[in-house]
Amino acid sequence: MKKILSAALSLLVLFSLMAVLGPASVSAKPLSEYNVLILKNVDAWNSPAVEDTLTDMGVPYDVMTSTELQNKTAQDLIDTYDMIIIISDQPQSFYDEIGPQMGKLEDYVKAGKVLEIHAANWGWNGGLWTTPLPRNVTIVRSYSNYDYVVANNTMLYSSYASHGYFVGLPADAEIITVQAPAGTPDYGKPSTAIYTLGNGKVFVTGLTVEYSVARGGPEWRAFYIETIGGNLAASETIQPIVGPVYPSAMSLLITYNLYYYMAYESALRRYNTAYAEAVIQGVDNVTLMRSRELNRTATLHYANVTKYGPVVGNFPRVHIFDDLRWAALYQGRALKTIEGALGR
Repeated sequence: MKKILSAALSLLVLFSLMAVLGPASVSAKPLSEYNVLILKNVDAWNSPAVEDTLTDMGVPYDVMTSTELQNKTAQDLIDTYDMIIIISDQPQSFYDEIGPQMGKLEDYVKAGKVLEIHAANWGWNGGLWTTPLPRNVTIVRSYSNYDYVVANNTMLYSSYASHGYFVGLPADAEIITVQAPAGTPDYGKPSTAIYTLGNGKVFVTGLTVEYSVARGGPEWRAFYIETIGGNLAASETIQPIVGPVYPSAMSLLITYNLYYYMAYESALRRYNTAYAEAVIQGVDNVTLMRSRELNRTATLHYANVTKYGPVVGNFPRVHIFDDLRWAALYQGRALKTIEGALGR
């Protein structure tokens, strides 16, 4: 009975939000129905993080080298792919071959598609962009360990979070991140942006996405999952809508599931560290047992979430919302119990 009421409450929250925010502006198709092309000659910083993220999200993709791309026309790309991602940190041969093909990629975008350019060069593979990016945008070499996410007032940290910022961005560009080398946002150094080209979008970033998603904290993975979702949605042909545009119910569901996923992962990681410390410091067995029971309950709820497959690929599922929320809440309580005993 309790589980039924809890599920009903979760749905009530979701439908209440739908009522407040209005009808969905568009219906996002399942992630498995998109098709992405990855352009690279080698892994950036020895990391296939983009492929791993797409796989976890359930998004199909192909991988192609700069030489193989020469055999494709703009129409071939338009007919086959919703989005193209150019990987960072490539050898010079890649940039030398991609440069003359930018016109073809621009025609692809103008047809209503999305080009996601990871422009962080000056990396391990030594290559440099030899041509401007679409609409004559260029990247300036500039290293920063902190980059500021404008929309949600948060920082991304990594050993070199970004390798550069952009100049010549068009007036319609939406700035997503800016460099913050001293911990303070520098709005004169935009490191991620998205702008229009014909009927499509160009997303450019100087962030070390491949390196930091693989080796940084969960905030990087969450940031990139949200990036992919937003860029894929931008590849859909949307009919004009009369009246104000509101977030869709699907967007809200994905946002809440992403939030609870991040909360659970963060609390679990901190709990494991704090529990080991509590054992060393001799925290009493009653407290340890209480925290273990809360952790076990969280684990059981999370197991219910994973039965549908990779969690990040199932954020659009309402079925995981309730268990994911309880997993985050119980794991948070387990963490609070241990940290309280440690005087934190």
